[in-house]
Amino acid sequence: MTLIVHLTIVRYIRSDTNRKHDLVDVIFLVISAIISGAEGWQNIETFGDNKFSWLSNHRAFENGIPRRHTIARILRSIVAETLLEALLNWVNDQRTINGKPIIAFDGKVLRGGVVDQILALYVAVPSVLPN
Repeated sequence: MTLIVHLTIVRYIRSDTNRKHDLVDVIFLVISAIISGAEGWQNIETFGDNKFSWLSNHRAFENGIPRRHTIARILRSIVAETLLEALLNWVNDQRTINGKPIIAFDGKVLRGGVVDQILALYVAVPSVLPN
């Protein structure tokens, strides 16, 4: 299964009011931006604006690219365990498909991810490696 299919299990705690952006669209944007070197909400928004045509080849982005404050608000509302489960399931699929038993992780702390003593947002980028 693709990463996007795995991301559909992610849940978030957010009111239905003013819900404009699809959760999977936002997570896909954030992962793509971080893998491309984005550091912080502004960089993620800029990446989305600059790469909109590429992003929209993979996801609908019906209401365009969300602004940085919206991205941050959506990510803060994610149930972390469900995102972790989705990413681990995807990594295990990749590992199994490619027959590579080692998984390497590169981690980052997003700048601007700390709000009022709430823990920072950490992102781990997994890759499968040969023995």
